[in-house]
Amino acid sequence: MALRHWIVAVFLATALALTNGGAMAQGADAPKPAAPAAAAPAPAPEANKAEVIKRANDAFGADIAGTTAKWLKTLDDIENQLRKPGLRYPELDGFRDQLLKIRVEADEFWKKLEPAIRAIDEQVRNLPPLPAADQPPETGEAAQLRADLTFHLSHLNSARATLDHTHSRVNQEINSIQDIRRKNFTSNLFQPVQGVWSAQTWENVPAYANIAAERVERTIGSWWDDSDDQSELLYLFGTAAALFAGLSLLSWRGIRRLRTWTEEGEPPFWRRASTAAGVIVLRILPACVPLVFLYHAVNSVQPIPEKIQWLLYSASRSILVIVVVNALIATVFAPGRPQWRLIRATEGAAVRISGLMLALALVYGATTFIYTATRLVQAPFSLTLAFTLPANLLVALLVTAILKTPLRDKTSEGLPSTTWLNLLRVPVWIITVAIIVTALSGYLALSRFLAQQLIVTGSILAVVYILLLWADGVAQGISDENSAIGGWIKTLGVDQKRCERFSVPISLFLKFIVLIGAVPLILLQWGYPWADIVEWYYQLFFGFRIGNTQVSLAAILAAIVVFVLGYFAARLFQSWLDTQVLKPAGLSGGLRDSIRTGVGYMGVGAAALIALSYAGFNLSNLAIVAGAFSVGIGFGLQSVVSNFVCGLILLAERPIKVGDLVTVGGEEGTVRKISVRSTEIETSDRASVLVPNSSFITGNVKNWTLRNNTTRVMIPVSVVHGSDPRKVKDLLLGVARSHVAVMTSPEPFVSLDDFTVDALQFKLFAYIYDLNKGTGTKTELRMAIIEAFRKEGIQMPQGASPTLPSDEAELWREAVSQYLASRGDKKDGDDDGAPNDGRIVLPRIGS
Repeated sequence: MALRHWIVAVFLATALALTNGGAMAQGADAPKPAAPAAAAPAPAPEANKAEVIKRANDAFGADIAGTTAKWLKTLDDIENQLRKPGLRYPELDGFRDQLLKIRVEADEFWKKLEPAIRAIDEQVRNLPPLPAADQPPETGEAAQLRADLTFHLSHLNSARATLDHTHSRVNQEINSIQDIRRKNFTSNLFQPVQGVWSAQTWENVPAYANIAAERVERTIGSWWDDSDDQSELLYLFGTAAALFAGLSLLSWRGIRRLRTWTEEGEPPFWRRASTAAGVIVLRILPACVPLVFLYHAVNSVQPIPEKIQWLLYSASRSILVIVVVNALIATVFAPGRPQWRLIRATEGAAVRISGLMLALALVYGATTFIYTATRLVQAPFSLTLAFTLPANLLVALLVTAILKTPLRDKTSEGLPSTTWLNLLRVPVWIITVAIIVTALSGYLALSRFLAQQLIVTGSILAVVYILLLWADGVAQGISDENSAIGGWIKTLGVDQKRCERFSVPISLFLKFIVLIGAVPLILLQWGYPWADIVEWYYQLFFGFRIGNTQVSLAAILAAIVVFVLGYFAARLFQSWLDTQVLKPAGLSGGLRDSIRTGVGYMGVGAAALIALSYAGFNLSNLAIVAGAFSVGIGFGLQSVVSNFVCGLILLAERPIKVGDLVTVGGEEGTVRKISVRSTEIETSDRASVLVPNSSFITGNVKNWTLRNNTTRVMIPVSVVHGSDPRKVKDLLLGVARSHVAVMTSPEPFVSLDDFTVDALQFKLFAYIYDLNKGTGTKTELRMAIIEAFRKEGIQMPQGASPTLPSDEAELWREAVSQYLASRGDKKDGDDDGAPNDGRIVLPRIGS
């Protein structure tokens, strides 16, 4: 037992020791308790979306998201409506008005949105950069401001994307409406009429005509009977008649005044063309003004019923077409007054064509009014058919007669060529044949449309042609001092050449205005609605967007006008500076020209910068333009820039100036103008030579008048042997000193230059005050020398010294060589007994 207890005790002790050792070992090897974990980075603050959206809506004065959503819903509704068949023109016009309203609102929204986006984007870029990854995150107000601005920018960019989508859909729906209108228009034109040649269609036409006339009469009569104040209406009709009579008298007198020519021969073309537009206007006014007055006056007295309005409109339109055509043919062909004719034609051709065109206008006016009246009174269709078919065929026959009338051009000068008339014959023949074919085959709507376009569009083109001639006439009148405007411009001191340069851009500008104004009238005749035309022109002139760029032709034209005004202002300032400041200050002409040219450069540059700013061009982009120029300079514009810089050096250093006589590059002449690239030199032959400016800086230049205008002239004089040379010298000096143009200091001098076989050769040198008078002074000196020699009995050779043949010249050279050799062999003091008086025995030539 004791042993057993002892063993148990040992076992327990050992177990207890192992337990304590393990605990101690575990305590030694176990890791220390981990430090508290670092705090997780704070999440980025969220944007105050509601506040940001409210702030953005307040800035725009509208709910951005709600407004764009409303536009999209309206576009969806219109798109669904356009899928329906059988839409009428009033419904299409209503849809189009809604689309245009959305476009206008979107454009206004865009004008507010773009600056707001740029402002927010600028604020975001101005924020401090975000901390690096190993740096503490951004906290506080800076983080909140960044989140708000980022969301604000995202919100506005989303609205911009919606605007782009809205613009795209608006344009798409407008194009769909135009396609529907075009299809309806085409289907109506190409709809054949059944029973054109049926007897049942024509047999009741007389009865239907009586019924239609009675209905029209009843409509007008009921309106007249229902009028509250018939006496007032009669008074208005009388006033319109009196207005017509008065304007007719004024028109007659005005035309006589414009078409009066008292000088010999025919008036020049510019006079005929420039007065043509005024004559046409004077011939149209007596009919146009009373009609407009009568319509508005009657409508102001009492409302006009719709049917009566249509009748008045149709009647007024027919009358105006007849009056306009008559004014055109009377002005262009001028029957009875060939001196004012604008187209080369004989008198017979002018009278025949004028009569046929007037008949054509009468047929068109009458059929247009009858067509409108029959539709208003709901006459049977056979009646419309009964006058439409013959009217279209009659129009085709009249046009055929006009085309077959030969003009037989006159040989007069100054009239424009009629080649364009020959070119127009082919399409007009095609249209005429098409009118006949479509009328006979039953396509009356198409036939009537072609006949209408042939007359109305032809009249519009004729008016355009007259106005283009008028533009040419005005331009030619500017360059002609005999015209009123040319004489007025001449009084301003503008020379002929400058007037001719100005006449070209003025003519082009006037023609541009004429063509821009004619296009809408032609489009109206071809079925395009006026609202679409106005919209196109509005977008063209007042801006349309290509991507994110706003393009405005009006701004571009306004910038051009601003530049032109600035350019002329700079020129006027140049003239004022020269006449009022520089010239009274006593500055020389060359210095004045340099200052004036430099001021002109600065003025033109300032005008260009102002024009670019007005057009909306960001001047900060000039750095890009400068970079592009630098690339261009590197590829081949070195000479241009070099000449420009050299021109500035010439203006500043003034080695040459306007009026100097210079010799450069083998050319001699007077400097007339120093330009940006070159200098204009006028030679003595009145030829203009353009010399690059760099030639005056890098090359050798002889300036005869750099310091003064004095120069030396040399006059060779020959006298026969036996003349006293000293006396000749005194005579020459006396002639020179007695001339007023010869300077006294330096004095003139004479040299005995040489002697030949039959003459003594002198040279008279004299300095004169003005080199420009050198030729005249030398001529006067020569004449004075002849008179002085004749008075003193001094003879001049009877011709120039002959040019010796080669063998005789060789004898002279041999004799002179022998003499020099004999003189060279003698020493000083040597004497061979031969006479040596200095004379040389020359051989006899030609004996």
